[in-house]
Amino acid sequence: MFELISAAMRRKRPPTHGLFDTVSMEFRVGLTDLDLNLHLNNAKYLKFMDRCRLEHSVCTGLLNEMIQARCNAVVANTEIAYVRELRPYQQFDVRTRILGWDDKYVYYDQRFESQGKLHTHALLRLVNMYGGKAISPQSVQEMTGINKTSPALPDYVEQWKRLLQTKRRYTEQGLDIPADL
Repeated sequence: MFELISAAMRRKRPPTHGLFDTVSMEFRVGLTDLDLNLHLNNAKYLKFMDRCRLEHSVCTGLLNEMIQARCNAVVANTEIAYVRELRPYQQFDVRTRILGWDDKYVYYDQRFESQGKLHTHALLRLVNMYGGKAISPQSVQEMTGINKTSPALPDYVEQWKRLLQTKRRYTEQGLDIPADL
């Protein structure tokens, strides 16, 4: 709750980062962040990621523009690779950046790093909402006045998109998703 209040108070400050810049936040694994294996709980990763995307939107000025346009963004998909564990009291940084967008989604890259090593990597795609309905990133740009061109999405994002499209086709047809997909 404190993070939301802090973000709301800071949202009107001038941006300190560009829309495609990486915004880093530093944390330490606390005892209440642990699971039974005594490393960072999987659910806590999502909490840190939410907090860091909020900070990214404050630092880039996106939050203020979205609030003024009465838009918001909702996570549609997340893909996480746990590379190395984060142990009790270990310091780590979460690095958040927007990779770009397509006709429907905005793509984020979030990395958990400690002592120069990657511990966790996540890809997210968010859908923009207005009045309870999904709107395109291009519509958001028109509503907010943020006129940017999306960089080409990396190949690994394009591959992830194809995987998600395949999974969607299977579920829409009521089929089981193959184990080798």
